[in-house]
Amino acid sequence: MFRNPRSLLFIFFFASLAALLVFSGDPPDGGRTDANRDFLAACEASPFAAQNTGSTEAAVRVCSCILSWHRKEGEATGRPLPAVLYRGDGAAGTAAAAVDERARASCLSGRVAP
Repeated sequence: MFRNPRSLLFIFFFASLAALLVFSGDPPDGGRTDANRDFLAACEASPFAAQNTGSTEAAVRVCSCILSWHRKEGEATGRPLPAVLYRGDGAAGTAAAAVDERARASCLSGRVAP
């Protein structure tokens, strides 16, 4: 069976194709990427970002820092991202609001680690 180089080439090609099909997909993130995008869009478009930052780049930096705080603090307790705090279309929980206040104070002062 393996005396012919074509059969080895065929087996290699088939195994490579099978591995590509099995391992090429991105792992599911449970909507985390979409939640991150939604939070960043809400934060960057919020009056908070407009009042406290002088440019789009600064708003992106501050909002990314706040997102990092919410991810680190919220993963331990399972809290969702409080995009409603920036959109103004609802109320967030008190725990999320407390984390957000600490994150805002830290990120605006230039300290980025929680």
